[in-house]
Amino acid sequence: MKVSVVLVGAGLGLRMGGSVKKPFLQIHGKPIFLHTIERFSQIEIISEIIVVVGAAEIISLREQWQDALDACKVKKIIAGGKRRQDSVYHGLCETGTDVEIVLIHDIVRPLVRKEHIEAVIHKVKESHAAILAAPMKATVKEAGSDLCIQRTVPRNNLWMAQTPQGFKRELILKAFNQFKDVDREFTDDAQMVEKAGHPVYIVPGTDENIKITTPEDMHIAEALLT
Repeated sequence: MKVSVVLVGAGLGLRMGGSVKKPFLQIHGKPIFLHTIERFSQIEIISEIIVVVGAAEIISLREQWQDALDACKVKKIIAGGKRRQDSVYHGLCETGTDVEIVLIHDIVRPLVRKEHIEAVIHKVKESHAAILAAPMKATVKEAGSDLCIQRTVPRNNLWMAQTPQGFKRELILKAFNQFKDVDREFTDDAQMVEKAGHPVYIVPGTDENIKITTPEDMHIAEALLT
């Protein structure tokens, strides 16, 4: 069985501020994207990694990091699209036709654990669609437009979706082909598969698997990454 990984990092990264996009910020002398790639390249069953970035970053990425990328199973570096779902679709189309499972992961989540990646792959073998998620710990309030609380949402069955999100390749491509031209933004890939009517299962993860979006997240990642 072959597993492909699509790492998505084509967004603008505006919330971080500064002139350097999030995937290229350095932690301990190494860019975030390389920390993330190395987590996946260590897993034997993963045969290829597709990196999706902004078109303007492709040349500099190849010039500065090609040797490191070649050593980490990166087969292709391609340009993303206007929306996240467009970038993911571009990446999916570049995966090998002999690949059975595809993992989609935010390139700015460098703290994902090897055992959690492997657990998602195992669950996809069983169920065809699975995502990593962390249980909701905070008390969740639903409010109206006037910010008056309408109800407290029971959190027992609430989960915070993370990545990687894994799917049988045929299934995820079918879902994208069904919805990729719809004028609607999907906040994650599982939502598209759910909309297509296929069940998606949760693999429990931890809060450690943060998506780096703010300077505060950088401080957390610096403390946890070695």
